[in-house]
Amino acid sequence: MRKLLVLLMICALCFSGIAQPAKKTRKTASNTKDAVTERAITKQFNQGLRHYYTAQYEEALQTFSGILSEAPKHAPSYFMISRIYAERQQFSEAENALKQAAKLDKNNIWYQVELARAYVRSENYKEAAPMWEKICREMPDNPEFLACLVTCYTKTGAPEKAAELQSQLDRLTRQESVNGQPESAPEVTGGGSHREQGETALRSKQYEQAVSHLEKALQEDDTDYDLWSAFAEAVSKSGQWRKLTALEEDLTTLFPQSSALLAALADAFLYDGNPGKAVEYYKQALSFAFDADQIQSIHKGLYEAYSRLGDAENAARYR
Repeated sequence: MRKLLVLLMICALCFSGIAQPAKKTRKTASNTKDAVTERAITKQFNQGLRHYYTAQYEEALQTFSGILSEAPKHAPSYFMISRIYAERQQFSEAENALKQAAKLDKNNIWYQVELARAYVRSENYKEAAPMWEKICREMPDNPEFLACLVTCYTKTGAPEKAAELQSQLDRLTRQESVNGQPESAPEVTGGGSHREQGETALRSKQYEQAVSHLEKALQEDDTDYDLWSAFAEAVSKSGQWRKLTALEEDLTTLFPQSSALLAALADAFLYDGNPGKAVEYYKQALSFAFDADQIQSIHKGLYEAYSRLGDAENAARYR
């Protein structure tokens, strides 16, 4: 009997020793579950984007709504739902979805811009004015945003503010006109990092040299948005389109909502002889574009891409 009691005590101690790590395993499993959930949402969101870009709006709406049922604070899904409603001319619903996106992600200036534009479209200048004031404080040199605020002041009976801001806008426009004059290019030196040499070559219009250095800089650090922008510009100026299309997966993974970079990638596919792929990325770029000049440029690209595909009907939409 004594031996049996000793054996039972030993078994109990062994079991308690095993049970303690089991709690840690359960905690790790919980973290793993969160990671799996996050990946699943990302996968769903990308599927919704594919539906949206191919004009399958009902499927896209169902996908983004499904994400929100699992993750009610997923601001990008609200934003994309607003885009779907806008495509359907359901502007009131689009505005409500934008409000949710802007409320959930207060640091996303572009949600604020899009909501302010929605208020202007619905002639709700009283709500739009304070939003444009905030936006212009953060981006004081954007002529389009200043012009929107001038309109709001005019419509809400604040002519003094409108006149003062119009003077600021006129000065900014004149300054941009002067700054737009071509300057003498600096000489490229042999020193510095690949990034420094690439940016210097880009300023001096030695585009092939710029591409070479910036490509090497991206191999060292591919997470910098400004570096990608410089590389895309150098590729565009040199016509080395395949240098950018070869990095398609990297670019779209890092910056899936950058209108400028998506449009640059679309240009690369267009001029490298793949207009179908160009249309895909132009449409993605358009869904995130806010600047009027950029939207016009994307429309021009879509016209060219559809024309090359022989799709006169769709080309005419962007003429």
